[in-house]
Amino acid sequence: MKGKRIVVIPVLAAVVLAVGVLYGGWFHKDTALRGSGTVEARNIRVGSKVGGRIDKVLVREGDHVEAGQLLITFDDKELLASLGQSRANAEKAKRGYRPEEIAQSRAAAEQARADYELRKNGYRQEDIEAAQADLDRAAADETRTQLDFQRYEALAKKDLVSKQQRDTAEANWKMAVAQKDNAQHKLEELRRGYRPEEIASALARYEQTKATLEMMARGNRREDVEAAQAALAYDEARFRERQVLAPSAATVEVLDVRPGDLIGPNTPVATLLESDQIYVRIYVPETEISRVKVGDKAEVTVDSAGRKTFEGVVEQINQQAEFLPRNVQTAEERVHQVFGVKVRVEDSTRHVLPGMAADVKLKSAS
Repeated sequence: MKGKRIVVIPVLAAVVLAVGVLYGGWFHKDTALRGSGTVEARNIRVGSKVGGRIDKVLVREGDHVEAGQLLITFDDKELLASLGQSRANAEKAKRGYRPEEIAQSRAAAEQARADYELRKNGYRQEDIEAAQADLDRAAADETRTQLDFQRYEALAKKDLVSKQQRDTAEANWKMAVAQKDNAQHKLEELRRGYRPEEIASALARYEQTKATLEMMARGNRREDVEAAQAALAYDEARFRERQVLAPSAATVEVLDVRPGDLIGPNTPVATLLESDQIYVRIYVPETEISRVKVGDKAEVTVDSAGRKTFEGVVEQINQQAEFLPRNVQTAEERVHQVFGVKVRVEDSTRHVLPGMAADVKLKSAS
């Protein structure tokens, strides 16, 4: 009997130990939420709002670039010329007109005023008297040449002078008649004075030149200066578009342009993947989503990186439930609604690349 009792005691101890281990493992069961997904990266499509002909391409696909790094340059000759013109116009608007420009405008206004006064007051009496004297001379010439023609006409009939002499006398008479008529018209015009529309035209020119002089003397209006400054700012912004810069640290994913290519305005020329925006999207059942909060820590294990684990943080939780995507779980589980959870991966070594398969364990969801 004593030998049997010695055998039973070790058996009972082993049973008790096994039950203890079983219950201990049950009560310490890992209840953390887990999920699987594919590593993704936020991409940025960069380009120029102006476009043009590409001058230089300074990076290649696969290169890592830092924020502000120069990627592509465009030919900037036209932009530089436009910027120079706008800068000159803005400076001119700010300084106003030069003294010699104002003096020139003043001279033009005085000339226009003199022309207007001349037309308004009519011709001077001396001009009319001179025109009358011209008419008297022309009339005397007309009478003399007419008498000469009449004499040559009579002599030609008697064959005492040649026909050529007679024709010359006739031509001189007709020329004198024309000169007399011209002098008569000029005298009548001077006596009538200028037409009303000529006076009105002279007045308009005078008022226009006077207004121009006053404007130049006062300088440019404030709104004109502001308009010139705005045009300068616009051309400065366009000039900055001659370069394509990396907006943040990233990897060049797509770059299919060469020097000499013509690129239209607002056309993307490269696609960048942001280095600090690597994430995995997993799906959590709606019955468990209350356990997840933005800012929760996570562990991300990547197969392609030798099952290495990286730190992660919950960055976004979808506000609307959806059915489980077809490429994640079985057909039976697709009827369940889930919420998408975006987990950003903190990887300073850049070993985690888009497209890699990853497993995610939410630390605080336990």
